[in-house]
Amino acid sequence: MDISEMIARLPGKDCGLCGYRTCRELSEAVLVDPAAIKRCIYLEAQGDYQQPELTEADITWRDVLNRDYDFILHKYPEDPGPRENILPFNPSNVERLKVKKGDVLYGRPSSTGCPVTHAGLVVDEPDYFNGLVSWCIVGPLQARERGINIGCYTPVAYEGLVRYSRVEIQVGRRYLFLPRYCMLQSRHSGLVNMVSKTKDGLRVRIEGIWIE
Repeated sequence: MDISEMIARLPGKDCGLCGYRTCRELSEAVLVDPAAIKRCIYLEAQGDYQQPELTEADITWRDVLNRDYDFILHKYPEDPGPRENILPFNPSNVERLKVKKGDVLYGRPSSTGCPVTHAGLVVDEPDYFNGLVSWCIVGPLQARERGINIGCYTPVAYEGLVRYSRVEIQVGRRYLFLPRYCMLQSRHSGLVNMVSKTKDGLRVRIEGIWIE
């Protein structure tokens, strides 16, 4: 397979989630190391390959600052990235900017203490009455190409799967957890207010998010 064939196989989103700036850069890496194709989450979603499963043996149960946590939060299998429900500091901007499903937004969750700007793909029609937006985190390149700046925001909730946990997860309790795709690899805390058992793992909704 040459570079043009490899580029044609990739989605062309230049999302950056694989760790490379563009699909072309990933294509060049794959020609040297075929295993690099596993970095593309979109090919995984299409069934072109399966990412190696995280096993309990791979988990240290320590974050970047060597602090322990209770469970790891994975994204939903059907989502392109981690799902968040967010509220901009100025909720009226959601209607003023005419945010809609399919838009890419970017901003910083400063209310949690996170120093990293997040970019997200809006996956549901926004709640214009309250200013709430549901998005999935995507790579920064999408925001550079067509992103809408919403400034600072508050994460209202995280939603995802729990496959590995050191404790029993119960509604109404606050836990320390590690989002699997967190750039900082820093533990978060939040209160679980929904748990649903599925074949893929526990689907949970976590509110009151902090980095600590």
